Amino acid sequence: MAKFARFEPTARSDPMSIAEADVHVWAFALDEAEATVEAWWKVLSDDERRRADRFVFRQDRSRWIVGRGVLRHLLARYCAVDPAVLVFDYAFAGKPSIARGGARGGPVTFNLAHSQDRALLAVARGREIGVDLERLRDNFDPLPIARQFFFGTELEAIEAAAPESRRDAFVRHWVAKEAVLKANGAGLSLPLDSFGVTFDSSGSIARVSASKGAVHNRAVVVRMLPLGAGWHGAVAASGEDWTLSFAA
Repeated sequence: MAKFARFEPTARSDPMSIAEADVHVWAFALDEAEATVEAWWKVLSDDERRRADRFVFRQDRSRWIVGRGVLRHLLARYCAVDPAVLVFDYAFAGKPSIARGGARGGPVTFNLAHSQDRALLAVARGREIGVDLERLRDNFDPLPIARQFFFGTELEAIEAAAPESRRDAFVRHWVAKEAVLKANGAGLSLPLDSFGVTFDSSGSIARVSASKGAVHNRAVVVRMLPLGAGWHGAVAASGEDWTLSFAA
């Protein structure tokens, strides 16, 4: 079971490697003391600081700064550079990547997700990747949303779930589909009802099937993340020849 770690700006920054067949996932907390938030602030670029200052609420601003600071800290270890010198490019749907690949031996790819006070960072080398995270809430009816965005076996699975576990089934499917969208870099330009995810008998792996239109890269496999009660997370990566591990 993954634990949501805490990182300090002064934490070790020795280089770390990742093989082409590996996908690393980091789970971390976003709520930190003000002194830690301000220390992460110093790592950010001028553009990132301007983005942070556009948040209306102080808590949202602090969480965004911590998330971005930890992102830089961890990616810098894979790229063997100082966190402050990383430069990001942004695709048409806003998905970031490390400018010029950022590392020797093949480009480091990554994706960041956050929900309330928690975050996930997925890292790979030379393959597209997406990650999503959601906290399970008990104040919504999942069926109307599921019938709008899901179809086929995924909708059947949610409708067939017992009432007390239906929200859980819904969120599992939701994070799996969001991870696929993020791996494809399409954002909501690829509608949720244009493809489906089907879980294996263990419920830990899902594969993609197209409905209306095409997923940009259908050769995507989704693996669910063991995050503990109340949380659902999924990571999607191109190809089937990859191994998932929680990094520490």
